[in-house]
Amino acid sequence: FTIGETASAGIEDIAEDGFFEVEAARVTANTGLIVPLSPGVWAVHDDSVEPLFKLNEADFGEGLEGIAEDGVPTLAAASLAAKTGVSASGAFNTPVGASAPSAIGPGGSYTFTFTAEEGQKLSLATMFVQSNDWFYSFSEDGIDLYNGDTPLSGDITSSINLYDAGTEADEFPGAGKNQVIRQMGADTGAADANTNVRSVDAAAANVAAANQIIKVTISN
Repeated sequence: FTIGETASAGIEDIAEDGFFEVEAARVTANTGLIVPLSPGVWAVHDDSVEPLFKLNEADFGEGLEGIAEDGVPTLAAASLAAKTGVSASGAFNTPVGASAPSAIGPGGSYTFTFTAEEGQKLSLATMFVQSNDWFYSFSEDGIDLYNGDTPLSGDITSSINLYDAGTEADEFPGAGKNQVIRQMGADTGAADANTNVRSVDAAAANVAAANQIIKVTISN
């Protein structure tokens, strides 16, 4: 509430009747962990290629760690540019409307353009910044860019998943001293005992579902 202004319906319920449900719902909707998203990479590739990672295997050592731990896509972009089966790739690092590279917060966005042929797929990766080494991506082999001869279009957020790169030990999301927002320097933090790239159960990790944090769309 604000002194001198009319109380919300929820505050009125508490003050008059001791009912807290309305105000609790309002507070929940307006608070919580804010998760910036980092600069990342994208790749258009053949169906047989897994350009960024393979689930339940160790990180390739081709730059995904730099994105997942520090939001730095430089090495990953270079690796994708040289990878067999990748026809187009690049980094996204400058938010729409900005003049310099940076992470994005609520309401921010990145954009990139590409061309693709039937049978090709799209992969991407961006850091879940309030973590030690989590990232958003499609499945290991990407997402189909065509359904028959019809190009993919629209909101494809449902295909985005949250992954653990297996390169740094996890701390509580949004609170770890070795997470990029709070760490003393890049690439700090203890090694993960489980070195495999793996899915993150958002509910068990006490973070919001992917579609509440990130939105991905394709326009033709």
